[in-house]
Amino acid sequence: MSKKYVIGIDVGGTHTRIGQVNAKGEVLESQMLRTAEYVDAATFLQDLIKVIKSMIGDQKDSFLGIGMGAPSVNEQNQTITYAANLNWNSGLDIVYELSEEFLVPVKLTNDANLLVLAHQQFDDVLLSDFFVVTLGTGLGAGICCNGNLLKGKDGFAGELGHVIVKDSGRSCFCGKKGCLETYVSANGMIRTVNSLIAQFNSYEGLLLDLSTSDLTAKMITELAISEDEIAKKALSLTGQMLGKALANMVALFNPQHIYLAGGLTNADQLLLLPTRQSFQEHLLNVYPDQILIENSKFQEDKGALLGASVLIWQLNES
Repeated sequence: MSKKYVIGIDVGGTHTRIGQVNAKGEVLESQMLRTAEYVDAATFLQDLIKVIKSMIGDQKDSFLGIGMGAPSVNEQNQTITYAANLNWNSGLDIVYELSEEFLVPVKLTNDANLLVLAHQQFDDVLLSDFFVVTLGTGLGAGICCNGNLLKGKDGFAGELGHVIVKDSGRSCFCGKKGCLETYVSANGMIRTVNSLIAQFNSYEGLLLDLSTSDLTAKMITELAISEDEIAKKALSLTGQMLGKALANMVALFNPQHIYLAGGLTNADQLLLLPTRQSFQEHLLNVYPDQILIENSKFQEDKGALLGASVLIWQLNES
């Protein structure tokens, strides 16, 4: 008899990852869709179903269910209601559609919660109070408080990216101005680079040869490692704003530990050092200085799939 498995899905603004995960936290197979290329939810759903079917193959008897994470999830009705970083504006009742298609349990939560679930289920170090900040296309936070995943009334707790940090600041895809993720995210850092290029008249680096549409956070990170002046400055400014935001979160939730995840963490110390420095500068002195900020061992490529799978493993434990 083949081993039981679940399908974990992480819907992101740039990519959607789909994986077959066993109870040990091993990703047996994974595939990816480019979310950013889809302009409507229906076509995205059709292609997602095709990928899931290819993973199930002839192993239907071992298939227990589908766990998913996505931005802007309404936990009450289990829908993606509106996501600023997805191209389609209409809601997507993805749980209903997948349940009808595969006739298995389907569970959905906010994408930032996935890494909290991964840490709770698969980490060697078990903490009761921590949060995971995801630094990808946008910015989110999953919060564990007193051993419980904090979701809020409708599941929108942890929308750190849409905390207003500057009045009349940068326009956000959500329709507001000055949201934190317009400064601290992959898209935000690209905007910071463009702003710095306009300010540095003497700059003659490689960033001048890249258009805004071609520029990526990965390129900025690689140039910063190569000592590019503006790329390093952009990462420093991003870290400064992130550190301040984390200090504010500590004032609300008093965690033991803070984990960072997502593509921006590839910058490692170029982002971590200014983040930690700014964090200490803005942290209220009643909190101990042992609060550690570090990159999560469960990065989004695998960690989110593990966290998504936990949604189904928990059903089978109850």
